[in-house]
Amino acid sequence: MMLDLICMLVSMWIAYFIRHDSWYMWRNSAYRIICVLLVVVHICVVYLQSNYNGILRRGYLKEIVSVFRHDVVVMAVLLILVFFMQTGDILSRITIAYMFVISLFLMWIVRSLWKKCLNHQMSRNLRQVLLVSDLMETERILRRMEGQMTDFEVKGFVLTDEKYSAENSAPSEICGVPIVADASALTDYLMQNTVDELLFASSGENGVMSDLILACSRMGITIHMELMTVLDHLPGVSQVEEMGGITVLTGAPRQVTGWETFLKRLIDIIGSLFGLAATGILFLFVAPAIYSADPGPIFFKQERVGKNGRVFRLYKFRSMYMDAEERKAELMDRNEMEGQMFKMENDPRVIGSGPDGTRHGIGHFLRSTSIDEFPQFWNVFIGDMSLVGTRPPTLEETKHYDMHHRARLTVKPGITGL
Repeated sequence: MMLDLICMLVSMWIAYFIRHDSWYMWRNSAYRIICVLLVVVHICVVYLQSNYNGILRRGYLKEIVSVFRHDVVVMAVLLILVFFMQTGDILSRITIAYMFVISLFLMWIVRSLWKKCLNHQMSRNLRQVLLVSDLMETERILRRMEGQMTDFEVKGFVLTDEKYSAENSAPSEICGVPIVADASALTDYLMQNTVDELLFASSGENGVMSDLILACSRMGITIHMELMTVLDHLPGVSQVEEMGGITVLTGAPRQVTGWETFLKRLIDIIGSLFGLAATGILFLFVAPAIYSADPGPIFFKQERVGKNGRVFRLYKFRSMYMDAEERKAELMDRNEMEGQMFKMENDPRVIGSGPDGTRHGIGHFLRSTSIDEFPQFWNVFIGDMSLVGTRPPTLEETKHYDMHHRARLTVKPGITGL
């Protein structure tokens, strides 16, 4: 709506220049009034016509028809208001005509480009959904969803038919979508793969479905259940919504509103910009110190596990020697942490720590002050992490997760930790 409004105001400005050979439109009181009216009329027309419903699914031809309809209505209302205000002798009808033509093409071009950007962004961040159902229902669900999946994709099917689990005779795919597991193997699949949400659908009552929903609830995964599906209860906070053209009952451990999500992301972006500015200043001092102590890359890059199992590359200032990972196996017997995490108080792999790890050099300084973590503000800025969240685990750590540990991955990892 804002982009369309900017296009219309710019179009009026350009039309004024073409007609009057001057860019100083704002000096004319009549045109200032028209600009204010244009803002009000545009917003009213947008809400009355529901102009943006299904906009991401519209093609170029349908889009220009939509722009034309919007422009015609806005211009008609404007002309009526101008007539009653009796300012027609001040305003140029040629200017209005120019504005109509220019805004028509400008709005269409901007909408098309913006849609392309949004679709590209969404294609990178599509929600990965598994459809859990019996074989009879899967094709029906896919047909109903056809053309409606704009912000998610069905990654695979999980069949709940007990006969296929017993006989191992299910097809490998349905309508080009693979069958990734049966009911008994679902939890194992969720532990090892990226899955954001589950959609449960069934042609009748099925005790297996109830058990699966309870298991997925323990793992913190968002669950959608088609309203046709009959189940006793859905764990977590529930609400009715539409998903790919299908009305579902959604249950999740915690529902966050669109406004809350937007506000959190805005805070992350603003905070990360300040953090990146500080990182740039620190780089001027840290980079020479690291390189002089151990020549090599200034930044350390490592693959970590993010929201719902997505793998991303985490950045730090390098505080360890180049062969730190190779030497880790030799030092495992001195690990001071339980489980899969590795930590030593006197770690000889830290830059400037000496053979026994007791010296306090540049590496120890970076780690003790957490300065080595500053490059992660870039991860926050691009959306892999948040300012506040659990620390992102390594790939090796997640291989040893139990089922309830999976709930930790339902939020973006953060810089702060718990």
